[in-house]
Amino acid sequence: MRLLLIFIAVMLFSPRLNAQGKVTLYGDKGVETLVARHIAFNEYVKGFPGYRIQIYFDSGNYSKNRAFGEKAKFIARYPDVAAYVIFQEPYYKVRVGNFRNKLEAEAFKQRIKEQWPEAYIIKDDIDLPGVYPPEEIK
Repeated sequence: MRLLLIFIAVMLFSPRLNAQGKVTLYGDKGVETLVARHIAFNEYVKGFPGYRIQIYFDSGNYSKNRAFGEKAKFIARYPDVAAYVIFQEPYYKVRVGNFRNKLEAEAFKQRIKEQWPEAYIIKDDIDLPGVYPPEEIK
């Protein structure tokens, strides 16, 4: 699906010669509408398909407080790994990490299995890591 969208974008923005010999980007109103819809769609979609590890879920009284407590406990042990509290009725869930593939998620799950033995890997939309200039990577 993403490859199709990329292909369409390349075709839409590639210059063409019109009948008078001028280079133009498709001047059709329908194409402009399609591009505007594509831009609006990409602004709405904030994640990227990947994996996270769910370390906790609970429902009932005080489940929200317990979920945030579990998140705080995780952050205290692994401050460099992102943690999220998600509410999907009736459960509060704590999910950790932004893993691009299942192998990365499995490796991290093995690191935390003593503290959270019932943790499991799930497919989720993840946040992409930031892009850094080359001088900051060193």
